[in-house]
Amino acid sequence: MGYIIAHVAFDSKGQVYPVNCYRTDIGIGDDVVVRMKEGTLKWARVADLNYLNWNCRNTIECLGREATSTRDGIVLPRGESLSVRGMTRPIDLAIHLTGIGWIRRRPANKAYRVAFTATNERRTGLILMRKNGVDVQLLPGLPDEEMKRDSLLRISRLRSPFFEQGLGGSEQNVFMRIAAFAEAFLRDDPGLEDLLVPLRSTKTLPARPRNIREADDEDDLYSFFGGMGEPVYMGDGIWLTSGGGAHDWGR
Repeated sequence: MGYIIAHVAFDSKGQVYPVNCYRTDIGIGDDVVVRMKEGTLKWARVADLNYLNWNCRNTIECLGREATSTRDGIVLPRGESLSVRGMTRPIDLAIHLTGIGWIRRRPANKAYRVAFTATNERRTGLILMRKNGVDVQLLPGLPDEEMKRDSLLRISRLRSPFFEQGLGGSEQNVFMRIAAFAEAFLRDDPGLEDLLVPLRSTKTLPARPRNIREADDEDDLYSFFGGMGEPVYMGDGIWLTSGGGAHDWGR
């Protein structure tokens, strides 16, 4: 599953195929190595890149210059996988927010997978992560109660406007934009709302093939909450499962 989707050509005939791309340093025209669903590796060239949030079968493993061609086929560099670089997944944003001081919360609204809250000198900020987007709400003033990690967060759209950031079809990397906003919010920089205006791509985007689903982030966020296969208890009778979603199963 990938937020960034690369359309690549495997030969000189020009036919292109969508693949997941988890690196922000890959550009159009780059030679890459693609790991196919069955595990084989193939050379390819990137013909196009878009923020589509699809769940493709095949994934870019690394740049072509990072791999070696041998008699036995393509050999990847030793050590840690190079398939992920930069902020390309919900988990990347979640880890970044935690690292700069935003507090992870449990949203009461099941449309959201996870929420983060923070305060500056004047306002309270909410970052709400859903399946196909990230929403932000700026509330006037400071909360009456202490914000505790993984505590229940009730959300009201009536209190303050929402800034909705859809993933599919965005012009810029939404995860990077929200990360920049989160840092600016802590500094109480002017013009925070300008960082939240949705930017939709003006180009004609590729149509999603029927055999490709929209991306799903349940496993990423489940792992972020410490899931190891069993349901994770989040408090107040709510359990999070690896298959996705929160369930009111009691204490």
